[in-house]
Amino acid sequence: MPSESIDAAYEVLAGKQQILVFTGAGMSTESGIPDFRGPDGLWTKMDPADFTIQRYYASKDLRVQKWRMQADGLLWGARSPAQPNPGHMAIVDLYEAGMVSGVVTQNVDGLHERSGLPDDAVAELHGSVRTSSCMECGRQWPTDTVLEWVDAGQEDPHCPMCGGLVKTDVVMFGEAMPDAEMQKAWRFLATSDAVLVVGSTVSVWPAAEIVVRAAHLALPIVIINRGPTDADRMAAAKIEEAAGEVLPPLAARLTSRPSIPS
Repeated sequence: MPSESIDAAYEVLAGKQQILVFTGAGMSTESGIPDFRGPDGLWTKMDPADFTIQRYYASKDLRVQKWRMQADGLLWGARSPAQPNPGHMAIVDLYEAGMVSGVVTQNVDGLHERSGLPDDAVAELHGSVRTSSCMECGRQWPTDTVLEWVDAGQEDPHCPMCGGLVKTDVVMFGEAMPDAEMQKAWRFLATSDAVLVVGSTVSVWPAAEIVVRAAHLALPIVIINRGPTDADRMAAAKIEEAAGEVLPPLAARLTSRPSIPS
């Protein structure tokens, strides 16, 4: 990777006190979690219509399949063996150095929290696989608890209190984004003096509005993403490399720590 790429990003972010980090699917591909629209992405293997809330309500077979995949640790599920990668850990380094206003993520895998970030430092705009809720009464459980019901033979779990359908708290097509998480993201932006976009094409709305609004506020934006994004014209610096290759040396320079060669 040309050092000039990191130099350009460093020049934009050096001296910034509160960087908003905005992450998408490309943040987690190095952890073995597929993206959606890439050549080996999820949509090449699965029907996007199976991710609509309408089909989830209507099809018991689909619900059974999804819970079985969760129980078997497939994709980004609660039992997935995926672990935070060096990019995730570099963001933790920036946070612990007091340089991050918050992390706004489109990812539902919980890897930012598993890397060591506290829940109140992460806005999960598309929900999280870590918890599940009753679609009728709203009662919530850790997804691991619901998977214990699946292990015990409930292939299509229902709420033990009201009998309603249960699903993970991942936002499906046709569902509203969690308002509390969106409000948290806006609070992060309000205290930010720069934005670092990692692994996102900035093309999915309303999440992308965070980055667009930052541009309207004239905040400097650095993008780390393989391939074009809808925000490239707004970026002060763009690096087309993997997050795990770029973020550790960039974070080391920003926090004035020597980078340890791999």
